[in-house]
Amino acid sequence: MTSPAAVLALVLAMTAVGSSGLLWLAPTFGALRHGYEMLTGVSVALLAWAASASLSTPVSTLSGDAAASGSLARTLLLVSAGLTAAGVVALVAKLPSILARLLGIAATLAGLAAFVPLAAVRTDRGGAGGTVQGVIELTLGSVLMGAIWVGMILGHWYLVERRLSNRYMVWIAWANVGALVAGLASVLLSGRNPAPCEGLVEEAFERCALTFAPVLRIGSMTIILGLGVLALLALIAGFNVKLAKEGGRSIQASTGMFYLAVILAPAVEFAAKVRFF
Repeated sequence: MTSPAAVLALVLAMTAVGSSGLLWLAPTFGALRHGYEMLTGVSVALLAWAASASLSTPVSTLSGDAAASGSLARTLLLVSAGLTAAGVVALVAKLPSILARLLGIAATLAGLAAFVPLAAVRTDRGGAGGTVQGVIELTLGSVLMGAIWVGMILGHWYLVERRLSNRYMVWIAWANVGALVAGLASVLLSGRNPAPCEGLVEEAFERCALTFAPVLRIGSMTIILGLGVLALLALIAGFNVKLAKEGGRSIQASTGMFYLAVILAPAVEFAAKVRFF
């Protein structure tokens, strides 16, 4: 499970789960046209499916209880993707919106449940803090990734509903600020885990060294990288709050800031989760 594909799967899964929670439980539900939920829901379903697919090869290298946990995590992510797709279909078919929302909430719970077997695989490999810390790390990362992904899509939705109040953009801007706190905790907690390739010898070390860039294998460089990018995200979050409050054309500028955040945020979680397994 110590491979770029496994780390990518974690980042995709966290983005899907965090976005799903904000999509179905946020004050935007029902206040915007359902096209917003459809658009975001499709992206969430694809993210969850991609996370499961990315786990395919890493899980195939496991054995025993770890293999069972990995397979369960893949299954739960697929269930989350399926339930999200069902929620989108319910909206397209103009069924009662409460049905779509219940399906979406169930999808969020299935995604959160997938964090448990993923953390169990980490525990099987001797991860610090056991399964509890593993679940906490993934949940914190999902808050960061979800807030930024949903913020970007919501900003674009203002091009569809041009008379939409800026209160929803202000809400997601402040949610982004809170998400940065979660991201900070995620990075700091990852410091309890060993750096990639640490403790390996001979052939195992050589294989690992070919997998990860040298800078990621140097002491606390992943922590420094994560904190550095978080500082940039904090600057962006400050601009987002100000621009969202101004409303009007400033919403477009705020959306542009979310574009930058979407590029930078995965770097934070890649740096943190490269130590996860």
